[in-house]
Amino acid sequence: MNIFKYIAFAILVSSFAKIQAQCNLEETIIICEMTQIDGNNDGTLDGVINLYEEYTNLTGNTIQQGTWFDPGFNFALDNSTGDLYLWDLDNASEANTDYQFQLTNATCGTDNIALTINVILGPFSGFAVPTVGSNDVNVEICDEGIDPCGSTTMFDLNQALLSIPSAHTNGVWSYEGSSPNFLGIEGSTFLADVPYQPGVPLVDEETFELVYTVPGITPCTSPLAETRVKISVIREVFSGAANIFNICETELIAGNYGVIDLRDDAYLVNEDIEGIWLNGDDPTGQLSGPGDSIIDLSVLYNDLYQSNQRFGCETYDFSYFVESRSPVCTDKTSTVSFTFFEYIRPFSQVDPTPEFCVGDESISTFNLYSLLGFTTENGVLYDYPNDEGVTWSLVSGPSHLGLNDNIGSPCGAYPVNTSSGTICLSDLTNADAGTYTFQFDVSSDYNCPVGTPETIYETPDGCASSIDIAHPCQSETAQVTIIIHPKNYAGEDTGVLEFCESSITSPIDLISLLTTNGVDDPIYVGDLGNWLDADSGNLIANPFTVPEINGQQTFNFVYNTTTENNCEDTADLSFLVYEEYQSGISTTLDICNDSTAFNLFDALTGNPNTNGTWSGPNGFTATTNNVNFDPATFETGDYTYTVPDNGNGADVICPGNQAIVTVNITQNANAGSNMQTTLCRSDAQIDLLDLLDPLADLGGTFIDTDNTNALTGTVVDVSNFNVGTYNFEYQIQGSPVCTVAAANIMVSIIDVDAPSAQNQIFCLIDAAKIADLEVDSSGFDFNWYDTATSTTILSEDELLINGEDYHVSLVDANGCESRRTPITVSLLALNDPSCDDCIINDGISDNDDNENEVLDLCNLPEVFPNYEIEIFNRYGTIVFKGNKNTPLFDGTSNVSLTLGDALPSGIYFYVFNPKDGNTAPFQGNVYLSR
Repeated sequence: MNIFKYIAFAILVSSFAKIQAQCNLEETIIICEMTQIDGNNDGTLDGVINLYEEYTNLTGNTIQQGTWFDPGFNFALDNSTGDLYLWDLDNASEANTDYQFQLTNATCGTDNIALTINVILGPFSGFAVPTVGSNDVNVEICDEGIDPCGSTTMFDLNQALLSIPSAHTNGVWSYEGSSPNFLGIEGSTFLADVPYQPGVPLVDEETFELVYTVPGITPCTSPLAETRVKISVIREVFSGAANIFNICETELIAGNYGVIDLRDDAYLVNEDIEGIWLNGDDPTGQLSGPGDSIIDLSVLYNDLYQSNQRFGCETYDFSYFVESRSPVCTDKTSTVSFTFFEYIRPFSQVDPTPEFCVGDESISTFNLYSLLGFTTENGVLYDYPNDEGVTWSLVSGPSHLGLNDNIGSPCGAYPVNTSSGTICLSDLTNADAGTYTFQFDVSSDYNCPVGTPETIYETPDGCASSIDIAHPCQSETAQVTIIIHPKNYAGEDTGVLEFCESSITSPIDLISLLTTNGVDDPIYVGDLGNWLDADSGNLIANPFTVPEINGQQTFNFVYNTTTENNCEDTADLSFLVYEEYQSGISTTLDICNDSTAFNLFDALTGNPNTNGTWSGPNGFTATTNNVNFDPATFETGDYTYTVPDNGNGADVICPGNQAIVTVNITQNANAGSNMQTTLCRSDAQIDLLDLLDPLADLGGTFIDTDNTNALTGTVVDVSNFNVGTYNFEYQIQGSPVCTVAAANIMVSIIDVDAPSAQNQIFCLIDAAKIADLEVDSSGFDFNWYDTATSTTILSEDELLINGEDYHVSLVDANGCESRRTPITVSLLALNDPSCDDCIINDGISDNDDNENEVLDLCNLPEVFPNYEIEIFNRYGTIVFKGNKNTPLFDGTSNVSLTLGDALPSGIYFYVFNPKDGNTAPFQGNVYLSR
């Protein structure tokens, strides 16, 4: 390595360095000028150092190689070689530990760090890009936009610095100057605005000098790293905000537009005055030269109309050009545009109004467009036959006659909304009669739609504009009317209809049986309509009375109508009527299993036919209508009587029907056997359902035989019962036809006497538990609680608490629990005269004879589970700290400076702190013998 400027800090060695000589080492490397480093000594500066080599250079020592790690994730370190690429580090150091790199190797294990190197990196503010031209500036930029509209040049100052090596990013840009055109710096973004100065000089330019400063930390702070750049800002020319006009022909005819000056703000706003008009691009010849801005719109229109009356639309563009004042900016052109739109001429229906008859099949289609008369002007017809921009619609009338929906109809396929306005009469021969009025709309877009919206910029700056997307001309409409005369509609030929006699209400209206085409008027009913028997030709009356049907019968008729115009319409009608068989009316029978037998058919009501059959539960069938039903041998269920279909063609006309006799056979109710049980009075409540014979039928009622007034539904409250026996009766009746069944439930109530116990006193040092409390009663078991009402049973291993009340109950062999007896516990403090003291041994001998091996604390750890003990040597230095989670003191230190040391023989002093909030700490001494 060469040309390095390193200042090495002293090696930081911890108090344990002598134990871990090659682990947890720390070094600091200071590099104030990273741009002067040639890592591979090839003569090209690269900013690469090797951390192994730097460590050796600083200390004269070498360290076992391993794996490097960058905790800051700066992505500039090769973790295998230890090469550090300083030019890839983003910032100059602001603290000693900003750039920290760690080495782990086999000597220190994978979890220990062998070496930590802190790199202090001096500030680098970058190299400015070379100057351009003869102006001694680093960057030239164009100030684009309209100054009065608040446009601002924005430039990233970092682009004025070379990228290799990159400047540190924790620097600050500042401006040196006082120009009012400097607007500020936001981060690295430079803001400026060079104003327009009309006339010479023709370059509006200003140069700004800016400084990038990167601070450093000791010892790389003097001087600060600074780089200066010059930015030349040149204003871009502005050719003005050009308005776009869409003008309807009617305004031109009215003389609203004539001679105008394109330089007026009404047409071009806020343009630079140094521009010219591009007369060479003007095909109208209105502009005589670059300085001419006067045109006559009325002349343009007259020339256009004379050359082509049906011009649709025509656009005239006039361009204003301003040449750029510097190569870094661009030329600008603005175009004032005028578009003339041909207006829609009026049109209307011509006489006479067409008239048709409903059902006139000689006319298949009719075009409404043929009824319109259009304007002729100077020998030119202003008609509108094209489909785009036109719409036909129904204004009034019974229907649209297929106007916009006749694709695929019998009269052919016609596109929707064509200019012809085709209606399909043959497709609607039964259309409603009436007057139909249709409207033909020609959109203002017909001749030419608006391509570019009209845009007018606000004066004086042209910073905002109003946009009008509407067409400047108006649409035109006209209505046409046709008349369709009515007819007496007879309906459609109908046959052969098939009916079941039950579906016909006689007499029947024959017209109601005729079908229609679904779109015409209802079938005519009146004096001009007659019904004929098709077989005899005789007139018949309508409504028609259907005779009694035996099996089946066919009827054939013709309906004939005429009109005032002697137009005839006929419809044939044929129908077949079938007789329907009857199965009777369903019924329900409720019987007991011991009722007498009966004829099942006799249970049906109504007037059933005798040609039916029976079916029932579990495959029961009978081919005759007579069935002898014995409740003792038959089953409960639905017994179905079925009569056959009549008229069995493709579809059954008179379907067979069924009647159901539902037979409910109720078994005699079973209340079960008499039951008895024994209960504890402490059970509080019992559900008598739980005491029933398992074979008993549910759904019955319980009777309070002994009038205890403790029964609610099925629940009995036994909490207030005296010891003794109580009776309840269960009653159930399956059906009113059966007898009531009953069973007795006898309940015996027992109670358990509460145990006898006195308040009790214990020594605190004894660590007494609930199991040590004495009760003067015998029983299967005791339950202990902390209150008289608690449901949580306490563990007998719980330590007793001074002044606490404990409640005990007796549980007998039947599981019955007695009332609770309270016991108040008092615990005598340590060193109470009536209690044995805790004798802590005054000597410890570490000789493996299993005697006095540790400092015996008696029951103190159990009595004071939160205790702490501290042991000091004769100099007052603490050598041991203990609690319930540490082993007892055996002469070994467990504090940081002497951790794990076997302490020497001598007197040691201890302080025992109970930490129970009541008992004061106490102290003593012990002799340690080795």
